[in-house]
Amino acid sequence: MSLCTLVTTAVLLAAPQDEDVQKLLRAGDDAYTKRDQQDQAAKAVESFKMAIALDEACVEAYWKIARTYYWLGSREQESAKAAPLYREGIDYGKIAISIDENCIEAHFWLAVMYGLFGQAKGILQSLDLVDPMKAELEWVLKKDEKFMMAGPHRVLGRLYFKLPSFKGGDREKAKQHLRRAIELAPQNLLNYYYLAEVHYNEGDFKAAKENLLKLLEQPDDPNWLPECRQQREDAKRLLAAVEKG
Repeated sequence: MSLCTLVTTAVLLAAPQDEDVQKLLRAGDDAYTKRDQQDQAAKAVESFKMAIALDEACVEAYWKIARTYYWLGSREQESAKAAPLYREGIDYGKIAISIDENCIEAHFWLAVMYGLFGQAKGILQSLDLVDPMKAELEWVLKKDEKFMMAGPHRVLGRLYFKLPSFKGGDREKAKQHLRRAIELAPQNLLNYYYLAEVHYNEGDFKAAKENLLKLLEQPDDPNWLPECRQQREDAKRLLAAVEKG
């Protein structure tokens, strides 16, 4: 059998599986768009895991599982229940990068998983995650600072705000990154909310109120409607606190 015949045969044999993988990815995406409905996020994870079962090198499925765990973990009321989801999200993000080190989605969601896992465990109990998280965010920042609506700036700003000073916490750096995030993605609600929180924490209620009002003026992102609804509710609660002084 000639080399050409072998290659053609391999392609034909692979085609059905590739098609099945794509169907599973689409099913996962469809479920994820309805993630605020009962069991849909879990169905998304199931579909992505089935895609991996057919193709262990399906990078897209790995980082989309991590992204879905972001949603699932945020729905948990107890940190003890959210932490295992974030921990698993870290594992999936790492695998995605091991397959494709240039996958920007994998680097970004791994950084987010590091941050959320650390938050669930407690800042002082997870300081060892700070450097890996920074490394991932800096990688994304160099690749594309506009990625995910200025995501690397937004998450770095949050990190510098949350960290204790002895581990690199810096309010000025936090504000710099968040202002840059707003400059790059002025319609992203979370950029305004995180900056408002910094100002509120510093006692600058005027600046906090300005950012919260700007947040409420922005349209919802159709790709992130469940998150937008939550962010508007959070903004209104913080605004009420600001107005009380």
